[in-house]
Parts: sequence; C-alpha cells; structure tokens
Amino acid sequence: MESKTMRPLYDLPGHLVRRLVQLTQGIYESEAKSFGVTHAQFAILQTVHLAPGLEQREIAEAAGYDSVTASHMIRKLEAMNLLRRDKGSRSRRGNSLHLTTAGAEKLKEMEPAIARVQERLVERLSPEKRTLFLQLLSEITGVENAYRNVDLQK
Repeated sequence: MESKTMRPLYDLPGHLVRRLVQLTQGIYESEAKSFGVTHAQFAILQTVHLAPGLEQREIAEAAGYDSVTASHMIRKLEAMNLLRRDKGSRSRRGNSLHLTTAGAEKLKEMEPAIARVQERLVERLSPEKRTLFLQLLSEITGVENAYRNVDLQK
C-alpha cells in the first residue's frame, strides 16, 4: 500500500506506539523466548534485581504494572523459583521481594539476549537519535531517567 494513502494512520502517535510495542515483543520473542521468561516477567525480575527488598506494590509501580497484573506475574515467578517473598519489615501486610539464586542466574544468562533486543530495537537510529529517543520516551511516559538527563547535559 502506498505510504501517502496511509499517512493519516501513520501520523497517529498511538498507532506508531502500538507498532513499536509489537516490534519490541517480536524482537524479544526471537532473542529471549528460549529462557522461558516473558517480556513482562523480565521487567519484574529486573526491577527486583535493581531494588531488592521492595514490597510487591512498589515493584509493580516501578515496573509500570497495576498491582493485580504484577501479583499474577510475581506468583508465576515464585512458582518458577526465580523470586521469593519475605515478610516485609516496613509494614505488617507487605512482603518484600528478592531474587532467588536461580533468579539471579537466569537474569545473568539473559543479559546477552536482552542487550541484543535493545540494540535491534534502535538499530535504525544514529547514536544521537537514540539518546533523543530515550529522552522523549521518558518524557512521554513520565519515567525519570535522571542518569540519562545528566548525560545529556554534558
């Protein structure tokens, strides 16, 4: 189909974001499916790795998931012996989350594949555009990338 004909659709940010999500999921599937961890589960594991000891609701918020969805993923990751819950020290009802040894090993094993996913996702962009792309995504989503913002000021 001629791109001029489709221009009204291709100018919609929501449509392009949906296409980007599809692209990301397809790349993840081709690079990391063999690890048995979905893209969403990886986000939870990585969040726990970066912030061990946070409670489940905090992990959900940091990873960008609602608490019910995160709860299902956390239960699945526990069943896979990749995460463990400990009684939280900050609240009586909360559970703090930690990677198990198997979870830490799984993340380590996945590092090269995840790096390939990230590289393939932005391979069409110059280094300058990659930096701008990440900055714009951070602004749109409201995610604070303080370390990146410092790098941009240099």
